[in-house]
Amino acid sequence: MSRDETSRPMMRFRALLIAALAVILIGDAVLLFSVQRAEERTRRAETRAQEAERRAAARGVFLTEADIQLLKRAGLTDPVSQLRSDLEARSSLLPMKGAMGGTMKFYDRDGVILLPGRYVYAPAEDGHYMVHAILRYDVEPGGKIRWRLVDASRD
Repeated sequence: MSRDETSRPMMRFRALLIAALAVILIGDAVLLFSVQRAEERTRRAETRAQEAERRAAARGVFLTEADIQLLKRAGLTDPVSQLRSDLEARSSLLPMKGAMGGTMKFYDRDGVILLPGRYVYAPAEDGHYMVHAILRYDVEPGGKIRWRLVDASRD
């Protein structure tokens, strides 16, 4: 065999090796780009979720989407608003009476914090004293809300 005959297979092998390496490098680059894009999408989704949690916390709503859906199935069309409105009308739940002519009542609608597990923190006052109340609610079919005082303390 002549030198040209032995070098041709070697040249083909080198060309195939270079082509294979190029394919591997291109594949690695595409994979790296895809992983980076997926990581960026994940970071954006996490940021959106954290922002939604911050907005909910700022509004005093810590209910999950599943909690909201359960309340809607029980008959509440706007659970957050309806729970707060219903509680405003339930001053009889408070164990403390108003002092010096004041009426002890849940006045601070925005101060009502809806918690998981059907719990609520609600501030009440009579113009002289502040009461911190923890309540629990159940929603019966048809949207009737039943409240139970868990604990309350006066400042």
